[in-house]
Amino acid sequence: MEANRIGFIGFGEVGRAFSQAMRARGAEVHYYDVAQKDPVDGMTFLPLEELVERCDIILSTAATHVAVAVAKTTAPLLTAQKTYADMNSTSAMVKRQIAQIIARSKADFVEGAILSAVGEAGAKASILVAGERAEAFARRMNELGLVNVKYFSPNVGEASQVKMLRSIFSKGVECLLLEMLTAGRRAGIADYLWNDIVDFMTRHSFQGVAENWIKTHPLACERRYHEMTQVLETLEELDVEPIMTRGTTEFLKRSAESGLASRFAKKPETFWEVPDELGRVRG
Repeated sequence: MEANRIGFIGFGEVGRAFSQAMRARGAEVHYYDVAQKDPVDGMTFLPLEELVERCDIILSTAATHVAVAVAKTTAPLLTAQKTYADMNSTSAMVKRQIAQIIARSKADFVEGAILSAVGEAGAKASILVAGERAEAFARRMNELGLVNVKYFSPNVGEASQVKMLRSIFSKGVECLLLEMLTAGRRAGIADYLWNDIVDFMTRHSFQGVAENWIKTHPLACERRYHEMTQVLETLEELDVEPIMTRGTTEFLKRSAESGLASRFAKKPETFWEVPDELGRVRG
């Protein structure tokens, strides 16, 4: 896969960051975007049909909600000599659906799952790719400046499954922080809360903190549940809707009511014992 002609469908933050790195490595880069048709950072706009005809590798970096529609529009223009890589944040099921659409064209299909925030990491963003031709695709992307593209699996959908499940953490923490800081503003202590948490997480290993939270969950979930009911009351007093806090409270309540503590006479040796047991208790 020695392709040097790269076409982006959708030219937002992802397309612009990736294309600059590719051009710096000698790639010829073009783009198609329904909202942007003027030259951008040295890249030229091409109509979709011309883009597909000219470029060897087509990267779909449009948006999650139009990923399938973009594939349906592009597939009739593809040939067996092309590679179509869907880099949008979709579920594994949607990736497999897109793969089936592209398969009719005989073009190679690669699924991409961008794990990093591109606005921060740029072309160094961590990306997992999957598909029968994904290993060669990853090598070519590395050569063209996307240095953290990693081959994950020959099976389409598995890279995106990592992305989706990882988002439980990344998006969940985002919303937890915002709920806490909104309440902190109301209470007049937001700066203290932020600095205290940043200091704690900076001074301690995340792995150590996270593993301890998980290991102590079985024996502490009931106590933590009762504490969180007080947190709910606090947020209600501050007139902050406790969306994330309510979910945390319910999770702790279910753990306590499931008898999880009775299955652990002491703190487990490994943290994996806890999610394994939760999986059995909750089905």
